[in-house]
Amino acid sequence: MNALIHASPYKKGNTVKRKVIIASAITLATLASAYIGGSYYAGKTVETTMQKQHEWLAQLPYFIVKSHTYQRGWFSSQETTTLQVNPELYRFALEREGEPLQTFELTYTNHIKHGPLPLLTQFTPIPYKAVVNTEFVFAEDTQKFIAKFFGEQKPIQVENRISFNDDGVVSMNIPRFEYEEALSGIKAQWQGLNATLAYGGDFNRVLLNANAPGLQGSAKSKGEFALKDFQLKIEQSRGQNGLMIGTTNAKLAQLDLHLTDGTPLKLKLENLAYLGDIKEVGEFINGSAKIDLAKIILDDQPYGPAVMIAEANHLHGKTLAKLGDELTLLQKKKMTREQLTEALSDMAKTHGLPLLQNDPQLAIKKLEIKLPEGAIRFSGEVGLKGFVVGDLDKPVDLVNKLAAKADFAVPRKVVETLVTWQARNMFAGADSQVNLADLDFLAGQFVEGQINKLAEQNLIRVEGSLLASTASLQKGQFILNGINVPLPWQAAAEQ
Repeated sequence: MNALIHASPYKKGNTVKRKVIIASAITLATLASAYIGGSYYAGKTVETTMQKQHEWLAQLPYFIVKSHTYQRGWFSSQETTTLQVNPELYRFALEREGEPLQTFELTYTNHIKHGPLPLLTQFTPIPYKAVVNTEFVFAEDTQKFIAKFFGEQKPIQVENRISFNDDGVVSMNIPRFEYEEALSGIKAQWQGLNATLAYGGDFNRVLLNANAPGLQGSAKSKGEFALKDFQLKIEQSRGQNGLMIGTTNAKLAQLDLHLTDGTPLKLKLENLAYLGDIKEVGEFINGSAKIDLAKIILDDQPYGPAVMIAEANHLHGKTLAKLGDELTLLQKKKMTREQLTEALSDMAKTHGLPLLQNDPQLAIKKLEIKLPEGAIRFSGEVGLKGFVVGDLDKPVDLVNKLAAKADFAVPRKVVETLVTWQARNMFAGADSQVNLADLDFLAGQFVEGQINKLAEQNLIRVEGSLLASTASLQKGQFILNGINVPLPWQAAAEQ
């Protein structure tokens, strides 16, 4: 009796432990079943996602899909694709009569890990529908060439993390390398490239950030170059007209180029920047582009800063989208140069007329380059208002609907310097016996004579050290430097 009483708590403890173990086992089994089922379901849905991404790639005019396979597993899948660069993109540049046109192919394999936790083995418990790592396979000769630079490193690493709503982030890395050939004296140093692309699952939104810290190289007796800190950012989304709208921002800290073979050249660019902006205003597209250059040094002579601002406004959005689609179709067709020219002309007549019918406006708002001798300045714009199709057959009516103006100023010394350089290149070669002082004097006299003739004809204005001109066209009236200049048909009517 006492033994039974003393054994009772022990049995109760064993019972509790068994219940805990059973409950834990059931929980683990449930979780495992849920994970396995979730992975299978994710595998089915990610196949649809990957097919959608493949179709988007196949629609681009840059590639031809030679083969494509997809093998789906329970926890992972594999997709293999071979692409050929569309020969129509380079046919006119590389095709030689009697020789086969060279083709360029690339095969890649996507290794796809299914969700819900595809990175769990890497201690990253973040849920994704899938994580895709891309492996590139190059032809044997290409691979040998690439190995000279990257050695055993993969020349490019790409990872695509796909969320359950099909949004994703692609990370790309091209590693650093150093290369040198003792016999030729060629040296190259690449500091790598890193880029990320965040995209919407419907491909209607993209955010690209890329950075290349630098590339430099040299060749014995040829010259050297260096590129420092290139950055690119693109942020765009699809507008109601079907076009991608947003901003493109590119920056280059420095570019050095020094050529010693042939005609020597020493060039340096500092702080070159580009900003492009595309906006949508109702059914119209307004675009602008700005280029800034802090300094350019040419053969030790500094120039700059320089800036250019250009705009294209009130462009019919649906027409731009249609022209883009038609151009993509043309790029996929095999055509001769003459056939392409004719097709582009037909496309413009068939689909492009609404651009002219909706009062487009083009402008260079500002172009300014500062030089030691002064600054070159230019601005100009042109617009078309009230265009109808019949105006194509009535040039006078078309001109009457144009509104344009232009204004420029250039230092006289700049013109003299350019003419002097041209004269030296033509008449004062390495073996020339021409006296440079005499040649420069003659060039100066030539410039002076031409300036006087242009001024007498009212084609330019001489304003001290500046040569300037303004012109406008409004309702068929052409005004040059304040004087009404009859157009050819107007002059004929006055006679």
